[in-house]
Amino acid sequence: MRRRWLILLLALLPVAAMSQEVLVPAATGHRVPPRKQQPAAVRLPFFDDFSNYSGAPDPQLWDTGGASVGTGFGTLPPTVGMLSLDALDAEGRLYPQAASSLFPADTVTSLPIRLDSLTPEDSVVLSFYYLPGGGHGNLWERVGDAPDARDSLFLDFYMVTDSAWHTVWSRGGVSEDTLLARTGYSWQYVSLPLTDSGCFDSLFRFRFRNYCSLEDNGKPGIVCNSDQWNIDYVLLDRGRSFSTPVFRDVAFVEPAPTMLAHYRAMPARQYRQSDMTTAIKMTIGNLYSSDLATRYTYTVLADDSTVLYTYDGGYENAPPFLPGGRYQTSAAHATPPIGFRFDEGTAARRYTVVHTVREGTGGDWRQQNDTVRFEQVFDNYYAYDDGSAENGYGLTSTASRVYLAYRFDLNVADVLTAVDLCFNHTLDGENEEVMFLLTVWQAAADGTPGEVLYRDEERRRTQIGGYQHYELEHETTVSGSIFVGFEQIGNDFINLGFDRSFNTADRIYYLTSTQWQTSILSGSLMIRPCFGESALQGIDRPTQAATLTVYPNPASCSVRVCGLTPGSEVTVYDMQGRRLIATRADGTGDMQLSVEDMPDGLCLLRAVSPEGRVTAAKLIIRH
Repeated sequence: MRRRWLILLLALLPVAAMSQEVLVPAATGHRVPPRKQQPAAVRLPFFDDFSNYSGAPDPQLWDTGGASVGTGFGTLPPTVGMLSLDALDAEGRLYPQAASSLFPADTVTSLPIRLDSLTPEDSVVLSFYYLPGGGHGNLWERVGDAPDARDSLFLDFYMVTDSAWHTVWSRGGVSEDTLLARTGYSWQYVSLPLTDSGCFDSLFRFRFRNYCSLEDNGKPGIVCNSDQWNIDYVLLDRGRSFSTPVFRDVAFVEPAPTMLAHYRAMPARQYRQSDMTTAIKMTIGNLYSSDLATRYTYTVLADDSTVLYTYDGGYENAPPFLPGGRYQTSAAHATPPIGFRFDEGTAARRYTVVHTVREGTGGDWRQQNDTVRFEQVFDNYYAYDDGSAENGYGLTSTASRVYLAYRFDLNVADVLTAVDLCFNHTLDGENEEVMFLLTVWQAAADGTPGEVLYRDEERRRTQIGGYQHYELEHETTVSGSIFVGFEQIGNDFINLGFDRSFNTADRIYYLTSTQWQTSILSGSLMIRPCFGESALQGIDRPTQAATLTVYPNPASCSVRVCGLTPGSEVTVYDMQGRRLIATRADGTGDMQLSVEDMPDGLCLLRAVSPEGRVTAAKLIIRH
């Protein structure tokens, strides 16, 4: 039987009702903006390891149709970041032709590459790594969805001689477990020499494309993304061996981690220095054939780029990854200590932690993968997740109502005013009509959800696509340990975003009969409780200036911002805390901002006057 979604039967646990936690692959594609103009042809070497950006593939290298760049779908790639092909279009929705039968899905095509001065004798080789989705090992730790045997990945070359695409390599669906058993490695290396004279032209191109098929399981809301393929470390160059995957390259393998022990983001008022972790985990790989001496450092920057702290791990030898699949184990580089503490305070603020690894003193040939960054946010919300859903979570039960609760621990009393929830796209929007009631519980003495502090009176409907802001019907004062979640009405699959990069299973509770259960799924729910300004009255906080006016809002091309103090620093952040643009207001108090290259979704526009007054406005980008 084809497996399109991961079911963990709770018959293993003491529950009375027929119920189960369900994970499905998530619709997490990024909108790909249209190309403004065709760039010049690319010259060798053509290389992309997708390490220093996310979203749409680099427009200086690729034309794309639905494929996206991220960090969440593959197990320990050659270097941080990967290109993922799946069943989603450029808008992050299932393709219109998606069906249980085989259908064409993503395509990512190189720009024209100048090979007209070369011949087959120049040893031009295209190499890359690939990995099927679905993960390996324990079922509750797997990410995404493995392609079935008929769900294929193709590599094509464009030949100018006959103006046609020719398939030069393909791979039928296979699980990561199978590849591990056969080869001992998850990521598989492919090397193809260009031997056909038809390749050697000024308009040579290559492309990756995939075919998918959906599982028709009969449950509304479950049919979602599927059949992922991941690609990394794509290199086309001359004078190469076509068999040896050896690169003089030391690189990070995983994204930069949070500096907090339990959260990725916290409300500024709730943060205490005791919330910081004592050490972090950095995964560093060496793709060369022998040990390389490397130096690792990290630097903490304030919002104005002032250096607050620098850690220097010195020089250590990094062992080669091949043949034993090894990574850096020296504690000074692999588990560096946290020798500083962020300041406590009530003002919203963010810090950038920049991690760098270099070979010796001169670095290696690919320095883009030698730096990773983490934006540590202290604002008005808690977040366990990184803003990207690798799976969709929901509960199925014979009961007409089920409950989902997520634990958060407050250091001081606060006022809960809203909850941000992220629901995934599904086939035909089947989960857009699921009804629920936002609910807040006080933690009981045994650590489970206890007294109900808040419960919606009116039913709500799921809103699909990125984080959606649900304001509470009335502000609710909370303290200590609380649970935030919802009571779901009906037994359709709600398909809540589920991030696999940070495990908080022991904080996820659900109720389908009479007894609360903790989750056994490794990951984090995309639920973020938000706290209002009323909780900060009487506390030292930067004076708020008049409200900013932003129009048009939503915007697709540009926005006008009015009400600025001349000379204000203006910054736009996405909801994951990433800085999209930073500029300074002129002497008029008004300014025009281009948003053409910003991704769709909700953003925060923040202005800081020369006197330190802070103003902010929400901005919706919709192309």
